[in-house]
Amino acid sequence: MGLVRLLLPLPRAAARLGPGPGRRLLGAALTRCLAPDWVLLRPPPPERRLAWAEEATAVYRALAGREDARPRDRDLLARALVWHAYTLVLVDRCEQACAVLDASTAVPGARWPPAQRALLLHLRAQARYGLARPDDALGPAGECVAAYRRLVPARRERSLGGLPGALRTYALVLAALDRTEESVAAYEECAGLLRAMSVRELSRATLVRVRVLCELTAGLVELGRHEQALSVGREAREAADAVMVRVAPEIVRPLRVRLFTDLARCLEVTGDPSAARATAEEAVTEARTLVPGRATALRERTAGQPLLVMALDCLADRLRETGCLARELKIRREAVELSAGLAAEWPAVHEPLHAVCLERLADCHRAAGDRRGAVRAEERAVAAYRRAADRDPTAQEPQLARVLEDLSLLRQDDGDHGGAVGDAREAVVLTRRLAGADRTAHHVLTARRLRVLGRALRGAGDPGAAVACCTQSESILTDASEGPGAGRYEASLAATRTGLALALDGEARAHLADGRADDAVAALRSLLALTRRTDGTRVHARCVTVFAHARAEYGESVVPAWTRATGQGFPTFVYRPSGAVDGERPPGGN
Repeated sequence: MGLVRLLLPLPRAAARLGPGPGRRLLGAALTRCLAPDWVLLRPPPPERRLAWAEEATAVYRALAGREDARPRDRDLLARALVWHAYTLVLVDRCEQACAVLDASTAVPGARWPPAQRALLLHLRAQARYGLARPDDALGPAGECVAAYRRLVPARRERSLGGLPGALRTYALVLAALDRTEESVAAYEECAGLLRAMSVRELSRATLVRVRVLCELTAGLVELGRHEQALSVGREAREAADAVMVRVAPEIVRPLRVRLFTDLARCLEVTGDPSAARATAEEAVTEARTLVPGRATALRERTAGQPLLVMALDCLADRLRETGCLARELKIRREAVELSAGLAAEWPAVHEPLHAVCLERLADCHRAAGDRRGAVRAEERAVAAYRRAADRDPTAQEPQLARVLEDLSLLRQDDGDHGGAVGDAREAVVLTRRLAGADRTAHHVLTARRLRVLGRALRGAGDPGAAVACCTQSESILTDASEGPGAGRYEASLAATRTGLALALDGEARAHLADGRADDAVAALRSLLALTRRTDGTRVHARCVTVFAHARAEYGESVVPAWTRATGQGFPTFVYRPSGAVDGERPPGGN
């Protein structure tokens, strides 16, 4: 191919001198320049290949439009259009690629050899995948795999692709549709085919091998098959070596960053934290090579920053596991700064990433005991999610509700109960609205956020409103527990009932302190009823405590009020709980 590129001026001159044979020679030379070559021969820039493809298309269009056109000229025009689409996919102009592929099938009288049709299906799948239309890409991706299974390409057709490349595209589409197990199966078949190839066969498929092994590692990690992921990941690491980095750095370096982060997580899970941390450091070092200095154009600088943010997050997680909070905090702050720059440049794409980085920073502050720093970071995360939800409410409003809940809990721990009430109330309102559209996904979440709101109201000195919130939460969870999978809600229901007991305790004490014995009795009766419908130790202990307190401190008023309301004597108990029960904080955010 290199020699043909050097000699292109000769067929161009021949095309000017002899419009028929000269153009056919030029078209053949340009098509030869477009075909993939041996991997160690650095390919020309995609923009140059696109220019050659456009020139080849123009040459064959002129030939096919002549009065003395041969049937072969129409075949070659259809093929040139396919190569044009191939170069458009290389430069991410997938909408145009789809249009060019449609034009290729519309060439009148063109004949389609099986290898050519398989390549067309492959490119159609890639273009639709590039347009984030995996549902539309699935059909041609599957047909392409089936076509290549039936095909034994002749030597001159091998540049048109093969089954390994088709399987990789099919696996990518399946992964985009969250069909991870099927995607991994396709990747494993593809990896098996590549392992069986000779060195000569691999010369044209080495980059496919690197991609497949790295992407297979990621899929195995997602499925939790960490031992297999480590094995495949080590093979991928050998494939993506320094030679491949020099041959195709723009492809291999990003793959290495993702591979190292996946390997770091696998090593952590399989019990080798020191190796996990070292591999995460490698991922950060590799990612920094993708972020040029400040002297370069902004778009060039930000091209590698998402990968650097991912690598920094992975390293920060490993530092958390080894107790290096000070360095983790530094890493988290760098990730926040980088993601803020990305969000400023492309807010629609990177605002959610910035919000996630801020959440992780808040977690780090909280682990270090800096509650104020945690609150500030979480407030910024809420603001970022608000901006993201304005652009994409379907995807981001559930995240906004979740982070509002977290911010409410942080404010409660920091003593800002008024702010906590506002955040929790907004989270409840937002989750109720989401549950109206998708009850299955959000109805039980409403119960959790009502419990958080109840805790905030209790801290703000409004136990009556807290009782109302916890009662609604209990009702939702009780209904959910009656259906299939009831055991999933046992812990949440126990936490809600503990919160309700605390709220009823506070309400009863407040009424007794204000001299409203009848209202206090109503709260005490509700607490006693709660105790009888649950066997929770904390609920029972809370009931014993408040009844003992009411009798000891306000017996002259509360005992007659109880008798008037129930016609029975005030309950007595056989033991008193230790004082530690009264001040403990039960699980579940209460």
